[in-house]
Formats: sequence, structure tokens, C-alpha cells
Amino acid sequence: MRLIERHFSDREEHPSVLIANLHVTADVRKNLDRMQEVMQVAHEKGANIVIFPELCVTGYVWDEGPQGTAVTELLQEGENSRIAPVIRQIRDGLRDDGRGPEYVFYNNVRRKDNDFYNSTYILHRGLDYTQEKYIYDKVFLPPLEQRYFRHGTDRRLTIRTRWGTFGFLICYDLCFLELARNYAFRDHVDAIITMAHWRSESVREYARMNVMTDHYYGFLWDLMNSSKAAYNQVWSLGANAVGPHDVSGSYFWGGSGIWAPSGMNVVQASNITAELLLVRNLDIRGQRAHERDDFDYQMDFNQFNRKVAEAGSEPQRLW
Repeated sequence: MRLIERHFSDREEHPSVLIANLHVTADVRKNLDRMQEVMQVAHEKGANIVIFPELCVTGYVWDEGPQGTAVTELLQEGENSRIAPVIRQIRDGLRDDGRGPEYVFYNNVRRKDNDFYNSTYILHRGLDYTQEKYIYDKVFLPPLEQRYFRHGTDRRLTIRTRWGTFGFLICYDLCFLELARNYAFRDHVDAIITMAHWRSESVREYARMNVMTDHYYGFLWDLMNSSKAAYNQVWSLGANAVGPHDVSGSYFWGGSGIWAPSGMNVVQASNITAELLLVRNLDIRGQRAHERDDFDYQMDFNQFNRKVAEAGSEPQRLW
């Protein structure tokens, strides 16, 4: 697997972040082997934080019709408690001395009260990854996922590390601005991590203007990550699956990357092939403070909102 390596700064006290832009299959064993390969690279390269895409153990679900059982059987096979030996092995290999992987963020199926949830987990030597307080369940499910998963609540998940505070979204959650804004303005996170199986192909055409794209969903992935970062003045770290689904044929956009609090993309993976992104010495807190020194959107927003709330607001009708 190709490795793209960049240096954000020379300050080694800042973390090195590894993001996996993976082609995920409907084969649990193959996907687990791939996760372990990524972790091997992380140890060899001294990455401190490792981020995997959504449903990196089972692959994404597909429409198999009302009589099909293959998706449910796959989710059962890859459910998080069923793969516990592999997850514990990854966790037990983590370090806490800043010289290798300290945090792993991954997403998988979990069973709770006889229902499946699409859930993000945190691996760290000092945490019990099975505790509810360290798990985030996907809130917004597209129609296909609603056949297999239950909605999560609006409970957000944050984790405070030596390098900054992180919040989490899963794929379609990225489209709902209030979640990200609450992370930034209420929880005061420094970065929002989004794990996704984000599709590529959808057509939008404006014929008279000679404007057309057949990768509209891919355009949205780039746009949403950039705007989430800029609007909230936080880092946006996105890990997405890439390539065709081996059952449905649906194509996933890839484009995993890192967007600075300015909204600018600093590195992005392929939209075609699996790659690993490694960014060394990422100044998470410092760069966010630099953006706020220019314009502090949160402070201005709060002041404006207070004035609107005190004065009241009514739409003005001009007809």
C-alpha cells in the first residue's frame, strides 16, 4: 500500500497522524488483516494517531431485497464483540511514550439490546473501549442503513489527549451542521474526525451553463470537510473508503485527508486507490489558535446571537 508522508512542522512534540484511505471488502478476515497491516506501518513509522474508515471490518451494506440475509450475516460475523481478540491485540500493542501509536480510532458494527449500531471506538492503553462513554453511535442514517442499524442519540463523544481534544462524526453526520458546531462551540474540540464510506457517483448538470459532474457526492465530501473546518475553525480529519464495493459495485470516493482550521486542505489521498497518509508534527492546538487570532467566529457568533435573542427577529415581508 502506497504511503504518502508529509511534515507539517519540525516540532516533534506535536503528533504524527496516520489516516487509512482503504478499499474495504465484504470479507471480515481480509479487512482485519488489512487493519493489522496498517498498524504495522504505524508502528514502523512512529505514528501517534491512527484513523480508519467507517465499517472498516465488515465493509458497507448493500440492497439485497426483502428476502436476503447476506448483509445481516456479515454484520453478525464482524460485530465488535466477535472480533475482540484482534482488537485487543491492536490495543495491547499501543504505546504511551509518544514514540508510536497511542490512539486508534475505528468504526464497526456493535450489537446492543438485539439491535445493530454503526459505532466509532477509541483504542488506548488506559481505556476500556467497550464502555458506552467511549463509543459514538451514528446519529443520521441514510435510508439503506436504516434497514440494518438503529439511530444513535445526539450524545456526542469527545476525547481529550495531550495534543488536543477530538470529536467524532460518521459519514452522513457530516451533512448536519449543528453536530459539528456543537462540537466546536460547546465542547471546544480542536479537531473533528469523520469516518466514512462516502460514495462518489451522482450526476448534477446545469446544461445551459455548461456545468456538469458525475461525481457530485465526491464533490460534497470535499466541500463538507472544508466548510466544517472553516466554519468552526477546527481541524477536519477524514478517513474514507475508496474504490468499488465488491458486491453492489457502488464506488466510494476515497479522498481521505486533513483540512486545517482555515478550511484549506493540506493533504488528500487518492480517489482511486488505497493509500496511507502520514502527516508528521501536526500542530493541532497552535494552528487553531492562529485562525482565531485573525477572526474569532465563535465570539462574533455568540455576540450576534445574543443581540438577536434580546431584540427578537421577524421576517420582513416586502409584498
